[in-house]
Amino acid sequence: MEIEVKAKLRDKDFVVRKLTELGCGFSDVKTQDDMVWVEKTGSLDDYLSNEVFLRIRIENGGKIILTAKSPKGKSGNDSLVKHEYEVQVDSAEEARNILALMGFQEAVRVKKNRQTTHYNGYEICLDSVEGLGSFIELEKMSDVGSAASIQEEMMAFLKPLGIAPEDQVKKGYDILMLERT
Repeated sequence: MEIEVKAKLRDKDFVVRKLTELGCGFSDVKTQDDMVWVEKTGSLDDYLSNEVFLRIRIENGGKIILTAKSPKGKSGNDSLVKHEYEVQVDSAEEARNILALMGFQEAVRVKKNRQTTHYNGYEICLDSVEGLGSFIELEKMSDVGSAASIQEEMMAFLKPLGIAPEDQVKKGYDILMLERT
């Protein structure tokens, strides 16, 4: 299970400096163009009522990853706890055609630049999301322990990086984009 915590960044340079002081080295910047496909579109409630969210991600204009996510819960921090499966595919166009044939529709598109690092079992992502701003995400794969307690540990880790509890964002980028429209 993927457990995630996300927060809006007020001072990205400060966060980068603090993580570097902890010994983190960052990846090159990756561009990610994400297209989220669902069965039901329309209102935000319709979108959220889907059981499965499929994503076609084009990374750096080349690598194509098809992802299926199923939320563990529908509210609070559970919306960032998901069952997730991924496979690399050869053609975004063929993936689109397959999803359309199965009755799915593209609901939202999210474009971002991402740098990653790892620390203490976390994958840490620094994201600049087109139309939304800068964020930090901590991700951990775990089937042991409570997701809520792991998310509390993650927020405790973020505090010395200058990230306050009110900076936490409990929604995915897809939902934040849909709320903008």
